[in-house]
Amino acid sequence: MAKKKEEPAEEAKGGNKKLIIIIVAVLLLIGISVGVTIMLLGGGDSPATAEVIEEVKPQKDDPTYIELKPFTVNLGPEDPVGFLQVQINILTYFSEVAKELETHKPLIRNNLTLLFAEQNSADIRSPEGKQQLQMKVKDSIQQVIDKYGNGGEIDNIFFTNFVMQ
Repeated sequence: MAKKKEEPAEEAKGGNKKLIIIIVAVLLLIGISVGVTIMLLGGGDSPATAEVIEEVKPQKDDPTYIELKPFTVNLGPEDPVGFLQVQINILTYFSEVAKELETHKPLIRNNLTLLFAEQNSADIRSPEGKQQLQMKVKDSIQQVIDKYGNGGEIDNIFFTNFVMQ
């Protein structure tokens, strides 16, 4: 009779083990099916999401050159050169940036006038000095577009006239 009392306890233990194995197997199957579904559908990036991302990214247009009227500034009183005259063209491939450049021309002209007046003729006489000034001008213009515009970038600036007297 002692054997009969031990059998139900062993059956209960065996039944609990079977139930745990069944639950683990079901969870494993669910996990595998979810993983396969995600793989087959491309990892969650639907074509609609890709289209939205492409729309946000600005499209490059044809090149646009924005010409600024010549700048004429006095250099410092101790500078042997009296004044500097510079004419600039700005290159961008984004039509929105071209519109923003036109809108913010007064601010851009003000910032560049102040920048040119700070220059030393000995520094900007060399090709390297002109290139450094060109980068400063580009950075100054880009800062205006970044702060007051909708983003986008200017590609380059060109000195189309550069006279020191």
